[in-house]
Amino acid sequence: MIVSRELDWRFGTIEVPAADRYIREAIEVTGEYGGHEIDLYQGLLGPGDVAVDVGANIGVFTIAMGLAVGPAGRVLAFEPQPSIFEMLQRNLDRHALAQVEPHRAIILEAAGRARFVDIRNVPDGRTVNFGMIGVTTRVGGEHGVMTPTSVRSIDGLALARCALIKIDVEGAEDAVLAGSSATLARCRPVLSVECDRPNASSPWVDPLLATGYHLWRFRGPNMREPNPKGGSVQGYPPFVSVMVLTIPAERLEVLDRIDRGTLQSIESRETLERLSRRLVVSPS
Repeated sequence: MIVSRELDWRFGTIEVPAADRYIREAIEVTGEYGGHEIDLYQGLLGPGDVAVDVGANIGVFTIAMGLAVGPAGRVLAFEPQPSIFEMLQRNLDRHALAQVEPHRAIILEAAGRARFVDIRNVPDGRTVNFGMIGVTTRVGGEHGVMTPTSVRSIDGLALARCALIKIDVEGAEDAVLAGSSATLARCRPVLSVECDRPNASSPWVDPLLATGYHLWRFRGPNMREPNPKGGSVQGYPPFVSVMVLTIPAERLEVLDRIDRGTLQSIESRETLERLSRRLVVSPS
């Protein structure tokens, strides 16, 4: 089991991996991680909504979603890393979020079985970006094992309604979206799709535009000023979360509930790739 720490944060107390590279440091210094992104999801969701968090990690954004939808809502959270999933479960219990359903599973195009990294040991003095571990990541035996993991798809959830799907899966976004087509057509949810790889091809952009979605690029720092602790972020390495926010034409009124200053309009796949050419991604 990886060593963890409990930290005060924006919504109370949260457990984080002691060796985590970005989330732990941001919460220690500012009392939150990705504050603009938290605000985004809480603005997009309301009481009674249904949301899906694909790549929930320890639950920073899952908790924000759960609080936004309230006891009458529902959040399905998926995280495949065993030790991180256990931490997610404890964090949900700590925040008394019975409306959130955690699942240890990989989300891809179709149901099946696969293996996923389970990091169990981090050497003293080393840090790990647990958020950058994906389906193609491998691990040495001295640090952990590859563990059998179930694979599911969004369409396999058979949701009758869904207001928001967040997808943060380290390069497997295409596969997640390929397994979501029926849900997108039926429920027309807002999507938040990670897109932080320089010059990355994004073949899903034009199909979403063709089905009546409007797209924006979202950028938000992991640390911001002002923040809940009033801590200064000067001297800390800048790390920016980059997502593509997609909203169906019939739901554009949700833009009135969020900060548009973090958004850049995307008219085509070429627009997104042009905006991404100078993107700097922090090393894993």
